[in-house]
Amino acid sequence: MNRFRTVIYLGVLLCGGCVKTASIPPADLTLSSFGLGPDNLFTAHFSSTVDLERAFNDYENARQLTPTLICSLNRDPEFSSEHSITIKAEGRVTASSQAEPNYKFSSDLIFYYTNPNGAQRDLNDYDAIKPLLASQASIPCKVRITAYGYEAYYTNTLFIPARIMIEQIFR
Repeated sequence: MNRFRTVIYLGVLLCGGCVKTASIPPADLTLSSFGLGPDNLFTAHFSSTVDLERAFNDYENARQLTPTLICSLNRDPEFSSEHSITIKAEGRVTASSQAEPNYKFSSDLIFYYTNPNGAQRDLNDYDAIKPLLASQASIPCKVRITAYGYEAYYTNTLFIPARIMIEQIFR
């Protein structure tokens, strides 16, 4: 009987690591504005076809963590939990308006650089960012939402014109 219990406990532990894919529909994001916000951080204002603050609750009846807007500054198109974007802007997403069909959100962005050893540091030296922005037409961004027991959910890509970012950062 002891061996039977061991097998059951092992099965429970293995299934505890299983993750599901959420059935949240793909969210389309539309940029409203980008500019200097509070605390000298740059703020992206955008709308979404899905309520990003309640997506897991609405579609999976699960509690989620705060959504995060992630922008790839070095042309890295891979947004996934298994991959770290080396140079990025990132910020928590907060609701501005919950009116359907386009929910409105904002995100105060902090710029980061990930060292080859995996350590992350702030990169709010905008002179270092300018060449990256100048070499691109637009910056790809996605919102990531996580919930226990589920794979991370990513929205469709929001493109912020690099020209707008450069104009606002170097005012």
